[in-house]
Amino acid sequence: MILNTFDRYINNLYLSPISTGTLEKIGGLCGLSDSSIAVDVTCGKGGAALTLADKFHCIVTGVEARVEFAEEARRRAVFEDLEHFVNFIDAEPDHLPFDDFYFDLALKVGQTAPRSSREIVAELRRIVRPGGWIALSEVVWKSDPQTTPGPAAPGPEINEWPSEFAPNLMIGMEERIAEFREAGFAVDLAELESDSSWERYYALQAKAILVNRREYGESSEAQSTLDQWQKELHFYHTGGGKDSLGYACFLLHCP
Repeated sequence: MILNTFDRYINNLYLSPISTGTLEKIGGLCGLSDSSIAVDVTCGKGGAALTLADKFHCIVTGVEARVEFAEEARRRAVFEDLEHFVNFIDAEPDHLPFDDFYFDLALKVGQTAPRSSREIVAELRRIVRPGGWIALSEVVWKSDPQTTPGPAAPGPEINEWPSEFAPNLMIGMEERIAEFREAGFAVDLAELESDSSWERYYALQAKAILVNRREYGESSEAQSTLDQWQKELHFYHTGGGKDSLGYACFLLHCP
């Protein structure tokens, strides 16, 4: 039995530690309304898109390359009676199939990896109208692990952190804000999600791990995958992750 990413996040609405409250704050700061149009890139199961559509009655397009996640987003839209507000398309996030300056808001809040690269921001900027907004989120250091003593510095387990998190790419929040401003954006929001958001995010994955351990107890391949998933949870709770890592949400106002 080969377990995949969908199995891991089967209980999660959001594929990151972002909260409904933060998404609603972003929508409020952007002045979203029933005349607004937004895009949610790498939307996963459509959590952010559905939250904004439900709260602000705006039109949201979700972009997701993984077919099983896009199908789940469409199912949820029907189940929550929001299909007249949202549309989910199967597409890669690197070259978005939209006209320039089309959206009021572009979001990319569906992952934890530190990948707010210049290329990603440039592609989102291309499809957002002048005066519109870009919302991004990523893992950052709560403080500089090289200079801050005590609990803010991660333990040696950081070297065993899953490779997709690329801890060598992580920076501090103030450094990221400076990068955005240097690129010409006003930063209307820069906040860390609470520890409780992380706890909810991982608790739902822990449930999936337990269920799959029971169901595929005789599969060494499945158990190896589950070990890798659990390794990340252990790092967060016992390896210094909770003290050293923050999940940052940024709202950039385009010139």
